[in-house]
Amino acid sequence: MNKDINYTIMNLTPLLRMNGERVKRIEAVQDWYKSGDQEYMKEVAEITYDSGHRIYADISCDSNLTAVYDIIAVIQGLKPKSSDIERIVRGVYDFPSDKYRIFEDHLK
Repeated sequence: MNKDINYTIMNLTPLLRMNGERVKRIEAVQDWYKSGDQEYMKEVAEITYDSGHRIYADISCDSNLTAVYDIIAVIQGLKPKSSDIERIVRGVYDFPSDKYRIFEDHLK
């Protein structure tokens, strides 16, 4: 996965909304979880709906294009949502905040 993943997946929001999905925001984040005495990290896409409900799609080690597929597959129910979400860390990957604000303002 490239460090500019959020630049890629933020463009999904308007496309999904045009097709009836009430997705407000998608962001690549890290999920830190414990297994036994060890703590592990996986990269997931946090998908936030207008209602505030959040679901997660595993995107670890994916290319940006594969991450897009995984996100859409989770939204469409073709792949299972990420499970065992414990501690989300945001702001790890650059996010085009100015561009996002334009989309967010348009959706209000």
